[in-house]
Amino acid sequence: MLTYNLGERIDAFTTDRTIGRKIPGVVYPHQTHTDKIYTISSDFFLLSLAERKAALEGVDALISNARNIIMGISTADCIPVIVYDPVHYAAAAIHAGWKGTRLRIVSKTIREMQKVYGTNPSDCTAAIGPGISQDSFEVGQEVVDAFVEAGFEMSDYVIMKKKPHIDLKALNKFQLTSMGVKSQNITVSDVDTFTNPDYFSARREQHGDVKCGRILSGFMLK
Repeated sequence: MLTYNLGERIDAFTTDRTIGRKIPGVVYPHQTHTDKIYTISSDFFLLSLAERKAALEGVDALISNARNIIMGISTADCIPVIVYDPVHYAAAAIHAGWKGTRLRIVSKTIREMQKVYGTNPSDCTAAIGPGISQDSFEVGQEVVDAFVEAGFEMSDYVIMKKKPHIDLKALNKFQLTSMGVKSQNITVSDVDTFTNPDYFSARREQHGDVKCGRILSGFMLK
């Protein structure tokens, strides 16, 4: 898993000699907490800047087998999930906030990899990156109810304090294993972005018009 601070400058372009033009060196979508998945193929890099921007609007997961391009998603408490298929040399970067988790975006992304690349989940490795911990993720009962209505058995993923606290990392690991990714092939970061000042946290830093930076978590296939 590659992790960047989006507050820092990242080289935005690289040159692809096969098409004789500059292409994005870093690709990440404009996320809106959906379950929309976009496949980055070679055709994507032939699009104009405006077309690429439109294609990535409202996207919360990327899958690709393109080489030498950093691809990722941005987070600041939400859960980043990276999946790698070493057999078909393809990967996914998934943004899973509570809404995306409820929509089963991780499961749907793996299904899309199966459809596009022939991925067998048992071959895959996965990383669940820095995100808000269960201890820090206090929610209203309506959020728990929304998961239950979506068919989740929440007894293993909720602890009660003054309010419910949901374990988003565990819910996304469950989606990985339910799709067939072996538990021993899944790495889960213990970083809690809310309590660790080295990481951006929307809950800790964003208030009114005050915005915080974002973490880019992604992959690059060489």
